[in-house]
Amino acid sequence: MNSAFIGLLTANKGTVINVSSALAFVPVPSSPIYSASKAAIHSYTQSLRFQLEDTGVDVIELMPPGVKTDMTTEMAEGGITVITTDELVKQSFASLEAGALEIRPGQAKQLAFMRRLAPNFINRQLWNASKKLVPVGVA
Repeated sequence: MNSAFIGLLTANKGTVINVSSALAFVPVPSSPIYSASKAAIHSYTQSLRFQLEDTGVDVIELMPPGVKTDMTTEMAEGGITVITTDELVKQSFASLEAGALEIRPGQAKQLAFMRRLAPNFINRQLWNASKKLVPVGVA
């Protein structure tokens, strides 16, 4: 999609906003493919940002934590912290207005930090919190 619109983006000094997740930094073992796809989006966004740095195109990444939706009901029941969509929007717009290229609302900032500080600890914590979400016989 970006390649198809690159001429329009550069001519207008546009902005690309990719949405990944806090799981780009710390995978939830109960959702390995979902977590890996978010890590791939993070890597792609970083690369695209470098490729477009001299064009005037901003490349921003939104990395929300768990957000309270129908999809995350089981996560919240499993003890994983989630935020409301209203809080996500509020924090995201504040970061956009501040000029952030990586927007990490809510717990996403702490997860990214913990991944650097104590990766084994945070991975174990997420595994323990999500273990009961894994179908029997898989874990």
